[in-house]
This record gives sequence, C-alpha cells and structure tokens, in this order.
Amino acid sequence: MTRILITGANGFVGQHAVYEFAAHGYEVYEGLGPGTRPSHERQVTFNLLQTDTLHFLVQQIKPDACLHLAGQAHIPFCREDPVTATDLNVTGTVRLLEAFRRHAPESRILAVTSAEVYGQVPFGRAVQEEDPLHPTTLYGITKQAADQASLAFASQLGLSVMTARPWNHIGPGQHPRFVAAAFARQFASFVRGAPATMKTGNLQSQRDFTDVRDIVRGYRLILEKGSAGHAYNLSSSTLRPISALVEGFSTLCGIRPELETDPALFRPTDASPLLDTSKIREQCGWCPQIPLETSLQDILQEHLDAE
Repeated sequence: MTRILITGANGFVGQHAVYEFAAHGYEVYEGLGPGTRPSHERQVTFNLLQTDTLHFLVQQIKPDACLHLAGQAHIPFCREDPVTATDLNVTGTVRLLEAFRRHAPESRILAVTSAEVYGQVPFGRAVQEEDPLHPTTLYGITKQAADQASLAFASQLGLSVMTARPWNHIGPGQHPRFVAAAFARQFASFVRGAPATMKTGNLQSQRDFTDVRDIVRGYRLILEKGSAGHAYNLSSSTLRPISALVEGFSTLCGIRPELETDPALFRPTDASPLLDTSKIREQCGWCPQIPLETSLQDILQEHLDAE
C-alpha cells in the first residue's frame, strides 16, 4: 500500500483529496494546519514555518508520496500580508521539499501551485506549461516562486517532484468568501424566504470553473503517471462569465433574484487565460467528468442542509 502525506488536508481541497486517495487504496496521512486537533492516529499537525517539525514528520512517516496543498490561497490575504504569504507559499514549500530530500528522497511529490503563475495572456490563446510565467498578483508571484523552486528540486537535486497549475475549482466544502459558495449561500436564503436581492460585482468577467473532485482525481493521476520535473495544467478548458453561476443557481431554485451592482465588489471585466490541458490528458489520462450543473447542485444542497 502506498503511503501518502497530504499537507493542508483539513482545507477545502485537502478534504476531497483525502477521500480520493483513500478510495484508491492509499494509506493516507493527513497534515493539518497549526492549532488543529488530530482526531485519529494518521492525522498530524505541522507548521510550514517550522523546519524541525517538518523534518521530524517526514522522518517518522516516511511517505512514498506527498500531495502538497498547504499554504495561503486567499488572494486578498497575500496582498495585505505579502511577507507571511511568501513565508508560507515559497519558503514553506522549500522547507518541506528539503525535509523529503533528507529523509524520504525516493518519494514522489506533487506541489500544487496555480494557473495564476501565467498572468495575463492574449485572449483566445491556450497557455501551455512551457510558456513564460508572468504573474500579475502577489499571490501569483508566490506561486511562481514555489513552482520554479519545486521543479528545481527535480532538475538540480534529483527529487521526483512535479507541479500542478489548476484554475478555479468549486464544490462542496468551499468557504463562502469564494464566489460559487457565496452565491449558493444567498440562494439558500432565498429558498427559505429571504428577499431575493443580490449585491454582485462584475458578472461579465470570465472564469474557468472545474469541480474540485475532478481536480483531486487529476492530482492522483499526476502522482501515479506524471513525469518528474514537469508541470501540469488542470482546468475544464471552458471560460464562462460569472453570471453563469447566478443563472445556474436561479434555474436550480426557480428563483430570479434582483441584482444590484455593488461598487465595492465591482472589478473591470477580464478573462482568465485559457489553459491547454493536452499534456495531462495524454500522459495521465485525465479529463474533467463532472458538469457545472452537478457542481452547483451539490454546492447549493450543502447550503440548504446547513440551516
């Protein structure tokens, strides 16, 4: 049985990853963030800022594989506290990889970064993994540094490290500060009788949304079939306006809310770069399987069940 350490296991993506790997026969060790109380023997707390703790855990667990999800994923936080974001996303990743180099050098490691590393590219052109990285946000900059450092551990230090560059993923368990969950919570309140009025930002900006359960399946396939030293794009390769989420929830609920533009939420119309996912499709056999309608139904049901 393959033993895997999943960092950030108690996060949105981490919880789905734990289920995915356990369902496919892995012995899963869950790396929990500071201050989290373990509930069973395969849950361990760790801190990306503490070198000794990381070395101790890797030495004790001796994983065959690692899915590295831990870090700071909230873009506004990275803008407000770039020092901590850099410590977690960049230095924390390097600390973890060094712990594996010292104590479990044969492990296969997937460091998850973000498609934010590409920055803005000409509209209509699909971005490939070999394209230049030009991040335009502080979050993207930290992820670029983590991505390139991870691949350097493969090319220069001989570790079996790969990186994953996903676009937006949605699904049950996501924090309401993210757009799909925020909309779902509002529609759940409409179903319960609240006034059907929504304050929104710019609904015309286009994003690529993939179900988190497809994403973690992609992570598993990269660890199983991917090539060390390579990066892999993951996305649905379909751009949709954010208004498609509102339309989807409206159809599911049978409610058409009155939309009010909130200047505090409004951002200029933009579009995420379209990702070329042919590499992960050809090398790992991955493609998205869960349609947007199913994702929205599951997110909405979660919020309907919450109260």
